[in-house]
Amino acid sequence: MTLALRSYLFVYLFCLALSLGSLANLMLHQLTGGRWGVALRGPLSAAASLLPVVALFSLPLLIDLPAVFAWIGDPASVADKHWWLNRPFFLARSAVYLVLWSLMSLRWRVLAARAASPRSRALIRFSAAGLIAYGFSVSLASVDWIMSLTPQWYSSTFGLWVGVAAMQAALALAVCAHIGPLAWSALRGDAGTRTALQSAPLRELCGDLGNLLLMYVLGLTYLSYTQYLIVWAEDLPKEISWYLPRLQTDWRNVTVALVLLQFIAPFLLLLVRGVKRDARYLAAIAAALLFAQLLLFFYLVKPAFMPAGLALHWSDPLLVLVCVGAWLLAWRQRWQPAAAGS
Repeated sequence: MTLALRSYLFVYLFCLALSLGSLANLMLHQLTGGRWGVALRGPLSAAASLLPVVALFSLPLLIDLPAVFAWIGDPASVADKHWWLNRPFFLARSAVYLVLWSLMSLRWRVLAARAASPRSRALIRFSAAGLIAYGFSVSLASVDWIMSLTPQWYSSTFGLWVGVAAMQAALALAVCAHIGPLAWSALRGDAGTRTALQSAPLRELCGDLGNLLLMYVLGLTYLSYTQYLIVWAEDLPKEISWYLPRLQTDWRNVTVALVLLQFIAPFLLLLVRGVKRDARYLAAIAAALLFAQLLLFFYLVKPAFMPAGLALHWSDPLLVLVCVGAWLLAWRQRWQPAAAGS
C-alpha cells in the first residue's frame, strides 16, 4: 500500500496539472487574445471543468499520509520548519488549494456561459485575478506536496517551475486533441485530409501553437537551469540534497531523457518554420511534450522515495494507465459535445 500511494501521488499531480494548467491557459488567452485560444477553447474548457472532480481524488492519499510525507510521522526531522510543516496546517492548506481551484473552475464556467462575447469584461477581470491566485497557490502547493518530500531542501523557483510545467502539459494535450485526429487521418493516407493540411488558415494556426509550445519550452528550460545554476554555485549540503540522487545514481538517465525531450529536441524542431506549421509534425511534438511532463512529475516525486537509484514498481505503470486513462475518458466525454458542434 505504501508503494502504491507513492505512485499515486505523482500520477495524481499529473492529472491535477492537466486540469489546472488548462484553466490557467484559458485565463491567459482571455488577457492576451489570439486565435490559438479560440481553437483550443473546447478541450481546455473540458479539462478545466474536471477540477472539482480531480480535487476529490486527492482523498486516497489520506489513507496513510506518513507513508508519503515522512515528516508527518517524524516531526523532529523538520523541527526548524514545524511552524509550517505540521499535519493540521498541512491538511488545512491542502483543502484551501483544492477548494480555491474548484471554485475558480466553477466560476469560470458560469462567467463563460453568461458572457455575451468571448472577450467580456467579467472574464477579463476574473482572469487577471485568477492568474495571480494561480501563481501563488500553485507555488505554495508545490512546496507542500512535492518539495516537502525532501524537507531540508528549498528553492524559490520551484513553484513557478511546476506552474509553468502544468500549463505546458495542458497546452500540449489541447494541441494533440485539436490537430491530432487530422494528422492521424493524413498519416493513414486520406487524400482529402492531406489537402486540408496544406490550407493557409490551418498552417497559420499551427504556427501560432508551435510558437506557444516553444515559449513554454524556453520558459521551463530557463527556470530549471537557473535553479540548478544557483544550487551548483552555492554547493551547500542542504541545497544539493535534491540533486544528488538525480545526478549521482541511475536517476541521471531520467535527467538526460528530460533534457532531450523537454528542451533539446522540441527547441530545435520548433525553431524550424516548416515543422511547426505542419500539423503532423506539431501533433507529434505535442504528444512527446505531454509524455515528457508525465515523466517530469515522476522525476519530481519518486527519487525522494528511492534515493539509491531508479526502481519501477508495478503500481507506477498500473496507476498511470488507470488514473490517467480515467481522466482522459472523463475529459473526452465533456469535450465531445463542443467538438461535435464545432
